[in-house]
Amino acid sequence: MGAAKVLVVGAIQGQLQHAFTKITKLHTKQSFSFAIIIGDVFGKDAATEADLGGLLNGEIKVPLPTYFSVGDQALPTKVAERLENSDEVVSNLIYAGRKGTFTTAEGIRVVTVGGKLVENEASVTQSLGKTDPLFLSQDTKSLKGAHSAHILLTNQWPANIHRLSQVDLPEGVAVEAGAQSLAELNQALKPWYHFSSSPSGMWEREVFQQKQEYDSLEEPKYTRFKSLASVSNPTKEWVSAFTLDTSRPPPAETWTKLPFLTGSPPRKRPRLEDQDQAYGRYNGHDNHRHGRKRGRFDKHSSNPNDCFMCVGKADFKEHMVVSIGSESVLSILRGPLPESTTFPQLTNFSGHSLIIPMYHAFDEISQGRRPQEELQTEFDEMTLYRKALNRMVGAKANGELGTVCYEVNRIGIRHFHWQLLPVEADKIKRGLVQGAFKLAAENRKYGTFQDCDPEKLLEERNNFFRVWIWRPSTNPVEKADQEANGTEGDGGETTSMFFKIPEEGKFNVQFGREVMAGILQLEDRVDWRACLMPEAEELAFEQAEAEAFKEGFAEFDFAM
Repeated sequence: MGAAKVLVVGAIQGQLQHAFTKITKLHTKQSFSFAIIIGDVFGKDAATEADLGGLLNGEIKVPLPTYFSVGDQALPTKVAERLENSDEVVSNLIYAGRKGTFTTAEGIRVVTVGGKLVENEASVTQSLGKTDPLFLSQDTKSLKGAHSAHILLTNQWPANIHRLSQVDLPEGVAVEAGAQSLAELNQALKPWYHFSSSPSGMWEREVFQQKQEYDSLEEPKYTRFKSLASVSNPTKEWVSAFTLDTSRPPPAETWTKLPFLTGSPPRKRPRLEDQDQAYGRYNGHDNHRHGRKRGRFDKHSSNPNDCFMCVGKADFKEHMVVSIGSESVLSILRGPLPESTTFPQLTNFSGHSLIIPMYHAFDEISQGRRPQEELQTEFDEMTLYRKALNRMVGAKANGELGTVCYEVNRIGIRHFHWQLLPVEADKIKRGLVQGAFKLAAENRKYGTFQDCDPEKLLEERNNFFRVWIWRPSTNPVEKADQEANGTEGDGGETTSMFFKIPEEGKFNVQFGREVMAGILQLEDRVDWRACLMPEAEELAFEQAEAEAFKEGFAEFDFAM
């Protein structure tokens, strides 16, 4: 949804007048989108009572939306009372909760865990209250269901965050007090930024790379961890400012490996039979590792039994399948970019689908290159699905919608696939779709798109990004002639273009989704994980989406 300027503030510890005077000056100069306070906002002694009174009676102003949670100390009674029926202490000072998630007006997803870990959870005899300065390991486990975060805020440090860092720790920081459950939450969410509190001094470690699933195709994710000093340390850094662009993570030039100990990994490879935990399955990004040189793939990676897209798997997710052909499968995907209501013409389904070949692409590593005729047969049937989807979208939308289909093909992907989704036909007609892809590729220095025949395989066997753009015909005679060709026609005009991906070059596998999110003005849904529902509802949604898609596609399904 664009860029936001963020101000992060360390523990204020009751020095409200001093802190908000400084914040106001900074905001006047920089016009921040919002601020976040880490650690204790309020004091615990009589010396801070005057500042608290000044805040509550309006003498001390909070100049911009400012979020906070609990720190080490309990909130003052007067503050806790105000929060009983509201999340605002005063205008612009917003309580983010003891633990939870929120999304700012700029689309920034924040997960917060306030307080300190209860070491002996058996001693907790009743539920923790809204403002108790404590959290349970179960609290962090439940927050893993958020799937992702731009910013993670924790009052306490995660365990072992200092490992592999060359940066000296500030005096007074007890690293052994870190919480393992927070380390596991960090690994589960893979936040772009993780902020914490260390009143005795600021500490910022090197950027670290998050661990990837063994089958991930996505670009590596990196996290920046910074802990801020308190306002009472005038010689220490207690404020930090940065700009966050939700459309892409900040670049990382250098980094360390994951600092957290792996004895108890938070995200073990999910059991393939566990629908609720397998977040990466059917997300449309193929989630398989890429970017390695030939001959360096994991030995077990070529096994189709480990590939969630292989139809022959014993636990293949049949409830997501729309149609099965001889060479390929049509399926819905997890976290579709459009919602089921984005295109009302489609009647309760998103229209975002996967066309998945039966062939397990990684088998070429062990079995040798496939004959050209095999590739052609597979391509021809996938093209039939693409055209059938075009006809469905065109018919249901009465010519108001076209489609975009794209493919990421890189060495190392275990199962290739195409993604197809609707788009307003007028945007195609005006050249906005083609122009958006070309501009995005140019801006990311991916290379120049080349036109190609939409009906033919590319000469390149691997390492390319390809897109097909289909617009329904506005000429009734031409449309009728094309549709008379049966499965060979789609009642419209298709163009196709591609660019080569350097084998060792960086490429964001969500490139196609990013471009389409901009075209459809769905930038807040770029990350498929952010589109997932709570785990308990996800399976029901998938089943309903697939059934609605099947019903809509039935008359166009050549495989029936």
